[in-house]
Amino acid sequence: MEIGIVPLIFLYVLSCIWITYSCLLSTEQSTFSLFFTDKIPRILLFLISKLFGTKGVYFAKKVADKLLAIIYLVIVLGAWSVMFTYGYEFIGKSPHVDSRHKLSGYLVFLTCMWSWRKASTSSPGYITEQSIPKYDNYPYDNLLYVNKNCPTLGFRKLPRSKYDRFTNRHVARFDHVCGWIDNTVGEENYRIFLMFLLVHIGMCAYGTVLTYWLFKGEVQDRDLFNAIFFNGQTGEEVQANFWVISHFIFMKNFHLCAVFLLMGAMSVALGLFFLFHLYMVCKGMTTNEYYKWRQVRKWHKKEANKYMAAVIEGKVKDASLRNGYAGMGEMLDVDVGCVGPTNADSRSTLRSNEVRNETMNPGPFPENIYNLGIFENLKEVIFPRSLSIDAKEQYAAALATVEIRGKHTNKNISNKPKIK
Repeated sequence: MEIGIVPLIFLYVLSCIWITYSCLLSTEQSTFSLFFTDKIPRILLFLISKLFGTKGVYFAKKVADKLLAIIYLVIVLGAWSVMFTYGYEFIGKSPHVDSRHKLSGYLVFLTCMWSWRKASTSSPGYITEQSIPKYDNYPYDNLLYVNKNCPTLGFRKLPRSKYDRFTNRHVARFDHVCGWIDNTVGEENYRIFLMFLLVHIGMCAYGTVLTYWLFKGEVQDRDLFNAIFFNGQTGEEVQANFWVISHFIFMKNFHLCAVFLLMGAMSVALGLFFLFHLYMVCKGMTTNEYYKWRQVRKWHKKEANKYMAAVIEGKVKDASLRNGYAGMGEMLDVDVGCVGPTNADSRSTLRSNEVRNETMNPGPFPENIYNLGIFENLKEVIFPRSLSIDAKEQYAAALATVEIRGKHTNKNISNKPKIK
């Protein structure tokens, strides 16, 4: 009987480690990350192309864009179905859990679904040529962002913005593309995304604790630690202990135990993921910028080591000479998901400068000019600059100017003499 529960606990711990590593610790160049985010999808698309051709690949990519959202709904609705079917019956029979938790459960379920719907339909802040005045609220740092036009849409690329190829639109203060909500996260809906995470952390933690109380109450009511158990295969008497009782509870409440383990694992994973985003907010970074800064940090460390080695070897006469970041190369825009760049073609956000061969001092590590302090950074998330009264007034004034110019142009065209 002990053999059954030990692998279960092992798989539970392993799943927690896997989710935590995948979401937080793995680097975009790691073999583990590449295997799940690039190699497996490529193999699947290759097999689909062999079986169904180009139309099959096109359909598979369309489904893949919605796949995580579908998986989310299957898991969440399936888990709640188990809770409504088995958990609520358990609550009705248990004297250790108040029956009012049934009502609160319905409220938590509705809040969960509402938060997902809100996060999946909210606009991240789409930039058009006409709405530039509304979103032009950050300066260029000339490191991550330089003043140039978007090569795809043709208008000026604003600081902290990025072209999103999934929606074919430019997103203000782009953070990442979240497959679980099937939406892009940007300046205007980042706060909603964080709310979505908090709601689901609370839901999983609440469900985990409530289910634990139910199981603990059954152990106490049945006095299972003093009960006699028998091995189902040999018929021998087995002394009650934690593993034996856990196995008994699991087999008796299989569906509810599965949901209990899932909620426990997701409480840990989502909690760590939320702390990761909170860390980035406090540092004045988006997910997109976090991975850009990682590339800058790697470049700076490499160049600083190279320069110090050259100084020691006497290849550089004046150690005060400084080239800054002129030789760093161009910072690229790549697809960014929940765990960073999403495919092998976009693993590096930095294009090296092949022209520069000499060893130069990279200087001190640059400061993030968008980091205004913890409280100001939090304020920008809760109250986005693009939704401020000033930004809306600038946008309205720009639209009025465009409308006046349009009327003036039409009037001039109508006043032109007609040639008979």
